[in-house]
Amino acid sequence: MKEIKINENDNDQRLDRFLVKFFPNATKSFLMKMLRKKNIVLNGKKASGEERVFTGDVLKVFFSDETFDKFTQKEKKYNPNIIDLKIVYEDENIAIIDKDEGLLSHATKDGFEKNVVDSFIKYLIDKNEFSPRSENTFRPALANRLDRNTKGLLIGCKNYEALKEMTRLIKERKINKYYKTIVKGRFDVDETFEVSYEKNEKKNMMKLSDDGSEMITHFKTIYMKNNFTELEVLLLTGKTHQIRFHLKTLKHPIVGDRKYGDAATNAKLASLINNQLLYSYKISFPKLDGFFSYLSNKEFYANAWKTYDKVKESLFND
Repeated sequence: MKEIKINENDNDQRLDRFLVKFFPNATKSFLMKMLRKKNIVLNGKKASGEERVFTGDVLKVFFSDETFDKFTQKEKKYNPNIIDLKIVYEDENIAIIDKDEGLLSHATKDGFEKNVVDSFIKYLIDKNEFSPRSENTFRPALANRLDRNTKGLLIGCKNYEALKEMTRLIKERKINKYYKTIVKGRFDVDETFEVSYEKNEKKNMMKLSDDGSEMITHFKTIYMKNNFTELEVLLLTGKTHQIRFHLKTLKHPIVGDRKYGDAATNAKLASLINNQLLYSYKISFPKLDGFFSYLSNKEFYANAWKTYDKVKESLFND
């Protein structure tokens, strides 16, 4: 028999979800069977898996050592390609990170490319703010994500409560994420647009669909000249390729965008940029209650992007 003590980073989640994370090599059906047979008990009592576990709760697992190790054994991988993070704000719960273009937000499944998540975890280990050995299931994570070639702000969460609450705030549209971009054509606008879409899995691209999911985006013109427009974009939903696809449907593709953009325009700018000129430049927190009330009415900005400034100068020169 082994005991598992629920700690702060496992607090207030369903027992079945905790077990799936703690025993990554076991099927959920097997774990449910173990609960029914009382081979896994919560605080000395039979459990169904629907209960919520809280800090200080104790699970007793009546597995052989061999079975326990088989179901918990995780392949140890270390990514040597760690980068120094550009952090624009940090406290005991979160770090707001300025990601460079060309850098992955998350690790790939099989590779060891440079990415923000692995570097964030290593950063916290080095600061003695995270110890993998002392955690049952939690790993620091990002509450939002950006495409590889989009530059800008990511919110890294240091503990489970911060991750859960920040994810909820984003899902409920209580955090404002602003982008800057430059698009082809004159687009004089300060308006919210909606479009229905579905994903073409083979091409990893979005396409219009009357029966699909909904994208909602607000576009506001900053400047227009020479048949190009600089926009500020506010995401009201958070879908894959949302800004890039939405602007394509409005016939104002982002300059440099190889997937949704205009080939002729991109060719003219090839010496300056080879991917979408999209910049997550600001995160704004409105009045908040509860866990993140201390962030109320605060705004955080990404660092200047030299490539963006060069393209802007090239397109808007006289």
